[in-house]
Amino acid sequence: MSKIKDTENLGIDLDIDLDFTKDEIKIPIEGTEEKVVKLNKKITEVKTDILISCLKNEIVNVKFLPRETGMVSNPKHIFYGGMAENAIKYFTVPILESGGSYVNVLTNQEKAYLEDIMGLEKNALSVYLKNDNYWENYTVRLTKGDNLFNLDIPDDYIKYKVLLANKDFIAPSIFVLKDKPKMTYQYVVVSEGDSNKSNLQDLNYSMKSYMLLGKLQDEKETLRYIVEVLEGRPVATTTTLEFLQSRIQKFILADAKLFVKIAEDPTLSTRVLLRECVDSGIIRRRGDFLYNAEDNSPLCLVGEDPTLDIASIFINLPRNQQLKLTFEAKLKKNKD
Repeated sequence: MSKIKDTENLGIDLDIDLDFTKDEIKIPIEGTEEKVVKLNKKITEVKTDILISCLKNEIVNVKFLPRETGMVSNPKHIFYGGMAENAIKYFTVPILESGGSYVNVLTNQEKAYLEDIMGLEKNALSVYLKNDNYWENYTVRLTKGDNLFNLDIPDDYIKYKVLLANKDFIAPSIFVLKDKPKMTYQYVVVSEGDSNKSNLQDLNYSMKSYMLLGKLQDEKETLRYIVEVLEGRPVATTTTLEFLQSRIQKFILADAKLFVKIAEDPTLSTRVLLRECVDSGIIRRRGDFLYNAEDNSPLCLVGEDPTLDIASIFINLPRNQQLKLTFEAKLKKNKD
């Protein structure tokens, strides 16, 4: 609300409230009719779209993940890991199962900024365009060697985002690769910072793994169990200690963290005991379930399934210590 005290044309003092929310006002003038004055309320809206850069001053390396195959196990072989030295793999923008459109590899902010800096028309990077779709023939080329992408360059940044969208084939970081591994991963994205941290962690795990191996190197049954877990298949009881030791060393070189995780399991010795009791007939295995061969009772609490995980916890309960001692005594007797 505003007031005026003087009008230039009328030459009189006025005290009028001006309400600019109305379209007109009436000005009372003594001795004359009220003068109606229309207000010009032109309002201008100012919109400002601030574009925020998505580019980063960072270089990432997308590294090939070699997988040892039955035919090629020598790391120096040109076909080691399932890929020839000069081979090339191409990755495209994934397509959604429902709807058949491309996956949005960029956020709306990223699209707006990249369209502007690349001199493209608005919505040129939309995945929904029927004609001249930017993503239709877009491919990212990866080799078996180093694949460097400078995230400060728009095209490299887009390629990086396309690779991340291929979630089944590209691990987004070393830490995801190790904590949530997928057998389908073919490459892993390695940044300089991640690489340094990972190298330090790898060194720590490597040192710890060899310390653990030093403690376990003569425990054949423990090493056999660990190899079974790491390989995902049974290992014959006749396997030599030397062979098991060599297999463990290979696993440490490939993934020291995983070996440490298994070797430091507090139920490891109990698991090995149960595994030996199964081999000796003291415990019966039915599928994945374990039962006491003496009375056919399941090695678990009521309502549980007697899997190896559950059974190893069950016989470690204070009330089941006598049962555990009985198993150990029977196993010792069978060995003697």
